[in-house]
Amino acid sequence: MSPQDSQGGDMTRVRGGWLLGGLFVGALALAAQAAGPDPEQVIRYYRKKANVAPAQKVTVANLRDSAIKGAKQGDLQIGDPPNVKTVVFTVSADGHYVIFGDTEDLTVDPSKAVMAKITLKGEPSRGPDAAKVTVVEFSDFQCPFCSRGYNTIEQQVLKEYGDKVKFYYKHYPLPFHPWAQAGAVATECAKQQKPDAFWTLYKGLFEQQKDITADNLKDKAHAILADAKIDQAKFDDCLDNKKTLDKVKADMAEGSSVGVTGTPSFVVNGRLLVGAQPFEAFKNVIDDELASAK
Repeated sequence: MSPQDSQGGDMTRVRGGWLLGGLFVGALALAAQAAGPDPEQVIRYYRKKANVAPAQKVTVANLRDSAIKGAKQGDLQIGDPPNVKTVVFTVSADGHYVIFGDTEDLTVDPSKAVMAKITLKGEPSRGPDAAKVTVVEFSDFQCPFCSRGYNTIEQQVLKEYGDKVKFYYKHYPLPFHPWAQAGAVATECAKQQKPDAFWTLYKGLFEQQKDITADNLKDKAHAILADAKIDQAKFDDCLDNKKTLDKVKADMAEGSSVGVTGTPSFVVNGRLLVGAQPFEAFKNVIDDELASAK
């Protein structure tokens, strides 16, 4: 074999080695991509980012395909039951990039997506079905700020806009208010018999809020509903045994799903207003929604 042939053979072997090495590296990269992002890496990163205490439990759950092609989505669960905080995250296919928070679809109306999370079928309401604006309040009968919100809705919003607005009330009793949950249960018990009785008790609880205690709630409810012609024994059984508590809790879960963390909160065509807002805040949103509906 000539030196030239030997040199050519060596070059062929080198090129072959490079090719095999490239294929091997590529195979490793594909394998790593197929394996997906490392949940432990996401946990380590989030612990530092959010300054989570070492003793605090953090796990990844529900790892699934993201709406973003190639990416993965999952839930970081921080803490132990029943006080678990969930943070949604999306991580790139190569595990290099992560987004903490919901992934938004720009092709979907965000307001409609919010309203889709709230169950309104069969719920008592005020205003016509054809109304262009729907207001859903999440509130607490014992909350002083909620009493202010009640007055704004009743005395200004519903009077000003009339048949242009449809109004619903949902429960969000705060745990540090002694009779708020019982008040919510009571209104649901009244509703089971007559939808109008729901609104009668709703009105009475807010307007007599300062006079109501955990001890006299039932008696006050009896007095408020005196002309509602409901079965009092049936109402008492429902209230005493908290037979509508699951409904109250379902309302609270819905509220939390759309961003409610305190009371009062109002969802106006899917747009969240938090706190005892002045009438002008409602007017700005409602007028904008009415203009958009034309």
